[in-house]
Amino acid sequence: MFKSLIALSLIVQITCGEWYSSIGHMEDLVSEELDLISSLREFIAAEEAKLEKLKDVALQLKSRAEQRGNNLEKFLGHPVNQYHLMKRLKKEWDEMESVIHGNTSQALINLITEKRSRLPNDEDIEGTAKAIMRLQDTYELDTRDLAEGKIKNATATESLTAEDCFKIGRTAYLEEDYYHCALWMREADSRILKGDMSHDRFEVLDHLAYSLSQLSIFDEAYDLTSEMLSIDPTHARIRGNHQYYKSLLKAKKKGDDGFVPLDSFGKQSLKRNTDHFLPERTLYERLCREGGDPLPENIEKQLKCYFWDNNNPLLVLQPLKMEEMYRRPHIVRFYDILSEHEMDFIKSAAKPRLNRATVQNPVTGVLEHAPYRVSKSAWLKDEESAIVQRVSDRIEAATSLTMKTAEELQIANYGVGGQYEPHYDFARRREKGSFEKKVGNRIATMLFYLTDIEYGGSTVFLHPKIAAKPIKGSAVFWYNLLPSGDGDLRTRHAACPVLTGVKWVGNKWIHERGQELRRPCGLSPGSENRIF
Repeated sequence: MFKSLIALSLIVQITCGEWYSSIGHMEDLVSEELDLISSLREFIAAEEAKLEKLKDVALQLKSRAEQRGNNLEKFLGHPVNQYHLMKRLKKEWDEMESVIHGNTSQALINLITEKRSRLPNDEDIEGTAKAIMRLQDTYELDTRDLAEGKIKNATATESLTAEDCFKIGRTAYLEEDYYHCALWMREADSRILKGDMSHDRFEVLDHLAYSLSQLSIFDEAYDLTSEMLSIDPTHARIRGNHQYYKSLLKAKKKGDDGFVPLDSFGKQSLKRNTDHFLPERTLYERLCREGGDPLPENIEKQLKCYFWDNNNPLLVLQPLKMEEMYRRPHIVRFYDILSEHEMDFIKSAAKPRLNRATVQNPVTGVLEHAPYRVSKSAWLKDEESAIVQRVSDRIEAATSLTMKTAEELQIANYGVGGQYEPHYDFARRREKGSFEKKVGNRIATMLFYLTDIEYGGSTVFLHPKIAAKPIKGSAVFWYNLLPSGDGDLRTRHAACPVLTGVKWVGNKWIHERGQELRRPCGLSPGSENRIF
């Protein structure tokens, strides 16, 4: 008995922790959910009389699995489906653990206890909730549509409940993000009023009223505390808040400081506070939504497409298709630079090694996790595979840059709303540990796209104001350093959040050392980089 549970335990040991930051690892959670059905059936067959509740759980899991279908990428490409997967695997294991601990089957108890630490936890659910709010902002998604699971042409297998909306709002509340808290508490309350009793309305109204008061929307906060007192007239704190909001409103006249008369209640539009954002946040999000700005005619007419062999024997018989995306800085895209077989191998080789991506702290020089980079990554060495070596050889053939001082091939899989906010690939002089003594700074970047994306996930360059949409098998190349060796500030770029779809990318960071005769310094301070 419990053969499938033991096999499942071995799978989980390979991929564990921070599930929300990698869709690739979340595919393993789907397998866990399916294996859970089989395991529960074995257990139910052994102790049918005592485990009726577990049988119900198994039937629910089966129903959801059938709704999901066989297309895991399509299912996991929707953030609401991702949220439900996280929530179910935590909630259902909690319920099962409670029931099973009252049972005599010690083998199953021990196995579930062992597995518990490697399944999604509160941090995963919180990370998924934050990702949903990030997508909401970047792509200007309506809260109600998002709660219904409607994103563009994609629909989730099930919508969010009032409890789900409360938990997302509660995540924002704990971060003192009262804008998002109010949005999601309003949606939770709307669902409760329509008959969804999955959460207590008093608690929803309590969070909503406080969030609105922090946004200086005292009229609606007053109205909500009135409703709360109709539910519990003796609640001392709410009575105090009610009187406080009333005194504020009575002291104001129409039009002063944005207040309205006491008898003119209604939901006001919520405005997002952008004071704490990066200066380029608005531009970054707009480029993600719109896919870049239209190029001026005088720039667009200079851009060309080529069959590119770079006079290299590796490319003579099968030249690359190269498209210029921008001239200054020179950014190009190579189409069909990777084959289907190569991409499948690279993803399968990287998946067992995926770990949460890190960034270097510019002050301490220490690698650490950061909320502005949500993905998992792995590194593949040339010497471990002929395919990885072939990719490096192809990069060298296309760019004429040596790979001897380049970094290993980095493979990244983005999670729920996965992104990497605006950054440079080169290290600046003031940053601690910024220059590698042996290989120098990152002179250039080759970024491969290993999957197509339905919506979102583009690479945007903020100063040219262009966007590179993920196109499977293609790669975008640019120089990070000017011919003088200084960083090219025009190469500031970002990975937009993935809205729907699964994003795998690979990148090769090429360093300065060894390029002296391959890419000479310019003859003037204003010299530009060119691929050709």
